[in-house]
Amino acid sequence: MDQVRFVARQIGQRIRAARSARKMTLKELGEKIDLSAAFLSRVERGEAATSIANLIAIATCVDIPLRDLFEDTSSSAAAKGYSLFRKAERQSGQLLDANGYQYHGLSATFPDPSLSTFVLEFPVTSDTSVNLLSHEGEEVLYILEGRIEFQIGSDSFVLEAGDCVHLKGERPHMGRNVGTGVARMLMVVTPSHVVDHQG
Repeated sequence: MDQVRFVARQIGQRIRAARSARKMTLKELGEKIDLSAAFLSRVERGEAATSIANLIAIATCVDIPLRDLFEDTSSSAAAKGYSLFRKAERQSGQLLDANGYQYHGLSATFPDPSLSTFVLEFPVTSDTSVNLLSHEGEEVLYILEGRIEFQIGSDSFVLEAGDCVHLKGERPHMGRNVGTGVARMLMVVTPSHVVDHQG
């Protein structure tokens, strides 16, 4: 089994365990987050990847921190107070497919984070449509490479390397590559458990 399928299967198993612990059916979860039970079943079996926005919605609904979907929480980082994720570890093929992009987490081993961090890669595409997504929390996007047309609600603008946008996650949003090469962005998002406890 390749690394991507292994990670997808691990995420799926963690979703199933959290859902089962709350005695929630796939249908009940799907109705709460507007995803079909059939699709969620495929995600739980590691046969389908899903977007970060969907993972935030799932984690919120089953009341677990987003990071728990990506890591074993018995991490040694807790004792150290930091986690280190080397470039070579990221290049080992752990990109997961989502809605028009691929991603991998950067902060999964940090204990009880207030933020979750991902690198998103958008392939070159001729598709001009995007499926807008929304989720709880806030999101900061920093363009590392390439050109991304980003839409927030009815507003659309092109972001280039070095540009940054900070948004409320509940505003429908999504980006697409409008450049000639792969576009990459750093995404920092407040995880669901932080949002749930803000007063």
